[in-house]
Amino acid sequence: MMNEATKNRRPSYRPAVLIGGIVGLGLVVAWFSYDNLMTPARPSVATAGASEVIAYVSNPRGLDRLMDIEQQQFLQQWKDGLTQEARKKELKDALASLSDEDRKAFTEVIFKHLKKNFMDEASQYARIQSPAEKSEFCRARVAEASKQSAFLKEIAIIFKSDFGGPNEFQEWVLRHTTPGERQLGEPYVEALKRVSTQMKRESRATTTAQG
Repeated sequence: MMNEATKNRRPSYRPAVLIGGIVGLGLVVAWFSYDNLMTPARPSVATAGASEVIAYVSNPRGLDRLMDIEQQQFLQQWKDGLTQEARKKELKDALASLSDEDRKAFTEVIFKHLKKNFMDEASQYARIQSPAEKSEFCRARVAEASKQSAFLKEIAIIFKSDFGGPNEFQEWVLRHTTPGERQLGEPYVEALKRVSTQMKRESRATTTAQG
């Protein structure tokens, strides 16, 4: 009797299980649909306006959704395009018009990426054992940093600071790090300063010799 009763009751559970599965699937589909709908399209840095790029970078579903290497490539391409005076002015105007909330969102994302790049470089520098290789590494970074000066100067407005060049920016980053991060970053900054000074001396000596 018990077996027969149990057998008779089993089918009554199936509709509930089926309905639960359908509801669960519907929720998953709805979530993915909402997520895709709210995810902004990745703008082309070659053609997009400054306001569009800023909005994409600031959106939690924008730049941060890309893989790290894709984020770096996107920002690098954007920086490279800022060598044009018209685009620099457009960026400056767009940054100046941001609301406090939008400015805060954009600042947090940009600082996170700039700081990450700096700390990654500091970690690479710390792992190098050979003085010659350390010097070569710093020379490459100094040469690259000089190309970033335009970008640093244009975004200085959102950090309420004056980045006259890479050195000022690196020191600013250090003031916004943890004690452990400063312990790693300070030797790297000092090495960059020494190498930068040496490269300037070499450049002046070359100029004098050619003159």
